[in-house]
Formats: sequence, C-alpha cells, structure tokens
Amino acid sequence: MSSGGLRPLRVGEILDAAIKLYVRSARVLMGAAATVTVPLQLLTAIVLLSVYNSGQDIPTGFSGLGSTVPQADAAARAGASAIVAVIALIATALVTAACVKAISDAYLDQPASIEGTLRFALRRLAPLLGMEVLLALGLGIGFVLLVIPGIWLYARWGVATPALVIERRNPFRALGRSSRLVKGRWWPTAGVLLLANLIVFLVSGVIDGLLTAAASLSSHHSLLFAVVISTAAATVSGILVQPFNAAVTTVLYYDLRIRREGYDVELMAEQLGIPEASLPPAAPGEAGFAGPLGPDMVGKPGGPPYWPPPPGWQPGR
Repeated sequence: MSSGGLRPLRVGEILDAAIKLYVRSARVLMGAAATVTVPLQLLTAIVLLSVYNSGQDIPTGFSGLGSTVPQADAAARAGASAIVAVIALIATALVTAACVKAISDAYLDQPASIEGTLRFALRRLAPLLGMEVLLALGLGIGFVLLVIPGIWLYARWGVATPALVIERRNPFRALGRSSRLVKGRWWPTAGVLLLANLIVFLVSGVIDGLLTAAASLSSHHSLLFAVVISTAAATVSGILVQPFNAAVTTVLYYDLRIRREGYDVELMAEQLGIPEASLPPAAPGEAGFAGPLGPDMVGKPGGPPYWPPPPGWQPGR
C-alpha cells in the first residue's frame, strides 16, 4: 500500500497523500499529461496562427496583449476560440482520466505505464466529455444566479470525475454519485478543494510570472512570439498542474468511499480491472492471528487496527 493508506484521512492528510502520490508517480503522470498536452497545444498554436494577424490580439496572461477584436475578423476568431475550447476540453478530460488511473494504481502498489493509463483514459473519454459539459453548465448557472449555489455545487460535485472513471458511470449518475458521497462531508470536501486550488493558483502564478518576465524582455510582441508564450503557458500548466488536481480529487474520492462504504482493496482492484492475483500477497498468519485477513478482523486478536492495514503491518502484531 502507499504511504497514504486506504483509511479515513483528515483534510491535511488527504493533501499530504495526494502530494506524495503525485511525486511518487510523477514520471507516469507528467508523461501521460505531456503525451496529450503537447500535440493538442501545438494544434491550438496552428489554429491561432492561421486566424490572428497580430500578437496583440492573442488572448494571453501577460500585459500588452488581448486588444479588441476587429469586427471584420470577429466570426473567424470566434470559430477559432470555439476550436481552442474544444481542444482544451479534450486535453483536460484525457489527462484527468489517465491521472486518476495512475494514482489508483499507486494506491495498490501496481506498476503503471504511460501507455496503459492513456488507453484507460481513451475508453472513458466520451462520457467524461459529456460530464465536463454538464459541470460547466451547472456551475456556470449556479455562479450566475447567486455565486453561493455555484460554490455549493462545486464541492458537491467535487468527486464526480473519479466516480465516472472508476465506477464506469454515465455523466448524470456520476454527478449524483458524487453528491451522495459528499453528503454529510461538504465542509471537509470544500476545505480540501479550496486548499488544492490555492496550491494550483500559487504554482500557476509562478509559471505565469516567469512567462511574463520573458515576455517583458521584448518591446514588440510578434504574432509568433505571442503564440509561443500562450502555448508554453498552457503546456506547462497542463503537465504540472492537471495531474496534481487529479491526485487530490482521486484521494478525496477514495476517502469518502472508505468513510461511507468501507471501500477495500479487492473492490478497488476489481473496478480498475486489476487481477486479484497481481495484488501484493497477504502476509502468512502468525501466532495469535485467527482467520483470514479482511475488514471483519479489525479490532480482533491479531487483526489490524483499521482496514486496509497501515503500511508495514503484519498479522499478529
């Protein structure tokens, strides 16, 4: 088992486990993210270069860009924006699904590969795209109405993505599943998501700051320069930030299932399509241990203090 363990975790422990799993699986997480993000961002760059005429019209985060779009080019640029949005949606969905798989494998001490996680993500792509659209519509309406409903829904639907990916649910059922899991745990869930977003905001701020500094070295922003900076910012964020978000929501999802359902390793492996025979074998029985190792042995003589057992625990100890 990973250092986080499959047991109920506090808010700080969820973030700690997510960070450890992120670091532990960095090669697979970032490799999968890069495999998806780099080609799609290059496609985005081609779209921008084919539509815009000036670097000052490219929407980016650094100053001096983002001027008013000329009326004559409005239709073409609106179409380009729509294409860029669709590309971003596909990239986010694929990276998130691949990272959920990689983090789940890390929980089970299973080997993970970039190719395997991406194949897993592709099988979930269509329903995940549908749910991303539903999430955007629902949260958008919630924030427009009164802001507070949007915040409430954001936490309520916070684990919809891993619910859809792991449990193979359709978009509507995944949203309902997330709501049921979060029920009674809204505040801790909101706290985890808030802290995770704060970390993402700080990291993204550093990335944007570095790129802004690079942009400020030039007094004239050519079209190619603006597209390069915009593409670089999106690519770096996609590779570094998206996997971390996926790690946090995945750990949070498993924590909620453990609290509400006593979620165990065997069920987790089954839902991920991992053969039970490939799981780490249970240690042989020792003196004082009576019966097979399982959740029903918690608190009994020789049994674990909680289920699954803490890292390094052996029966009878």
